[in-house]
Amino acid sequence: MSDIFDYIKWRGDLSLEQDGFNSLDALILSRLSYLPFEDVVPNNFNHSVKLSFAAMAFSSVENRDSILWKQDPDLLKAAACPRFANARLSGYVSSIDYDSKMQFAALVFDLNNTRFVSFRGTDSSFIGWQEDFNMFTSLTLPSQLRALKYFEQAAQNTDARLILGGHSKGGNLALYSAMNSVSSIQKRIDGVYNFDGPGFHREILGSEQFGRVKDRVHSFVPQSSVFGMMLEHDEDFSIVKSTNKSFMQHDVYSWQVSGKDFVYLDRRTNSSYFISHTLDGFLEKLTDEEKESFTQAFFSVLEASDNTDFREIQKTPFSSSAAMLRALKNLDKSKRGALGKAIAKALSSAKENISDIISK
Repeated sequence: MSDIFDYIKWRGDLSLEQDGFNSLDALILSRLSYLPFEDVVPNNFNHSVKLSFAAMAFSSVENRDSILWKQDPDLLKAAACPRFANARLSGYVSSIDYDSKMQFAALVFDLNNTRFVSFRGTDSSFIGWQEDFNMFTSLTLPSQLRALKYFEQAAQNTDARLILGGHSKGGNLALYSAMNSVSSIQKRIDGVYNFDGPGFHREILGSEQFGRVKDRVHSFVPQSSVFGMMLEHDEDFSIVKSTNKSFMQHDVYSWQVSGKDFVYLDRRTNSSYFISHTLDGFLEKLTDEEKESFTQAFFSVLEASDNTDFREIQKTPFSSSAAMLRALKNLDKSKRGALGKAIAKALSSAKENISDIISK
């Protein structure tokens, strides 16, 4: 079985002029936005560094605590090959806003006459995950508005053709930015790549804005996709074979490659259908007010651990767990009721869906 590292080994000696841009290239550039480039890539679009320089510089300032996935630094090192070495990186931004509950990060890659705008997905911060929960009750997220502003600034800085991409929430941000950008910028978009990113509410998918870019969207999910099946999709998506199980298929390093394309399957797994149908049913059973109450209660328990990041909880599992149990015990009646009601409705939705899955 081959993965994107094997693709780079096989195709890395050929420039993009020799062998044109493809979906695997888009995945690589989308994934690189997860790296903490604060001390490496300029935070504006007027200055840039070569990818080869970024790979060399990152190895000397690398902070392992800031690495979301252990293979990410290896991907940057592997990408410093003739195919991408001359790509120029700029506009790196990474921010968390506790007031608006926003987590956002992005950067751009200049590839000759094309600018690739790469949006990071959800990181391990509580704020990032809380914003994802808010997606179920809000038509527009703070990170989506920030992504649109970022994209239009990146597009105004160049006359190049434009490609947008992202993994997880980053794919959702890429599509949101493309569909809502002004007409003059939208006309320059050659493609939008969404790698296992959640969809949108039906109101958005039925909009004229979405219709203007729909035929340029390339969406990919693994066979047991969970995150990519959240909310609704109206664009076609391809099913990629992963060697991982269940939720871990969100890891793009497990996605299988053949030549310069993915290995595709005909359908998703039963578990993917079960989880997505159960989640849909669960959300339909809750009012928007109940969803908001559940989210507030859930994250208030997490924050009681005195941490702001899931990785911090992993470092102090016993003390963090004890603090969260105390917080759960001390929740006021309304918040405890919101958690209990949500759990009951989730179990009810699962029960309703399991018979349908077993019969398939």
